[in-house]
Amino acid sequence: MKYKNYYEILEVNRKSSDQDIKLNFRRLAKEYHPDKNKEPGAEEKFKDINEAYAVLTDAEKRRKYDRQVAKYGYGFANIESGLQDVKYEFKSGANVFNDLLNQILGFKKDGSDTNSDIDNVERKQKPIKGTDIVTHLDVTLEEGFFGVEKKIAIKAYKTGMKTFSVKVPVGIKNGDKIRLAALGNPGKNGGKNGDLIIHVKLLEDSEFKIVGSDFLKEINITPAVAALGGKYKLQVMDEKLFVSLPKHLRDGEIVTVPNKGYVKEDGQRGDLNLKVHIDLPTDISEREEKLYEQLLKIERKREELN
Repeated sequence: MKYKNYYEILEVNRKSSDQDIKLNFRRLAKEYHPDKNKEPGAEEKFKDINEAYAVLTDAEKRRKYDRQVAKYGYGFANIESGLQDVKYEFKSGANVFNDLLNQILGFKKDGSDTNSDIDNVERKQKPIKGTDIVTHLDVTLEEGFFGVEKKIAIKAYKTGMKTFSVKVPVGIKNGDKIRLAALGNPGKNGGKNGDLIIHVKLLEDSEFKIVGSDFLKEINITPAVAALGGKYKLQVMDEKLFVSLPKHLRDGEIVTVPNKGYVKEDGQRGDLNLKVHIDLPTDISEREEKLYEQLLKIERKREELN
């Protein structure tokens, strides 16, 4: 009396674990299933694979098999052997393979994917990329304009706090993301690390607002400047500007200075827009008051003529 070499059939050895046997069974069963493999001998090979699996995953049957093989050796099993008590029925159809695997592996069908348990086994062996770490970074308008290198502390998975140096590029905008590859959580089964993703928050500036790539600044001027025009001095980042205001400005009107705004992605600059507010000084001299009186008389005569 001799027995089939179940270990050889499943391409394992006597020291192989149940997990190794299960993985090899899955691979071989897929390869030789009669619904998928029409080559001669595939169905017989499939029967041997399932027979070997049924014996080697049953602790009692496996011990009995090992004892009898040690005594009689490998070869062709006598059909009267007590090990020949596993029978299989083969049918065609798309669900046969799933049903057979559920029957042999003991997976329970609960209306979900019938291969989910097997897929979980396979998934554990596949490289899995680590999850990303997402955080945010506050950047001032000046830092975004010139670019800056900042330190950021991250609480990493299982490794505690880590500090990274982050280079903030020139012209970064609110809501932009900085991605640092492989600085996230570690992968599994040899998978790559996740990334560190930094959401940039561009802080509001007390003097300038950003609209697209333009600066917007509100300025106050006197009625005289609004009527006659004049020079307006201001500081834009590291540059002093003298802007020529035109005559006859109205309250709320915008004066545009080209190429003096925020930095664009291509290195060019947006515009500087000055929104004018006409403001009467709270403290005027007696001479100024008399000049306003003369101006008022002129305005009233104009109204009478109209």
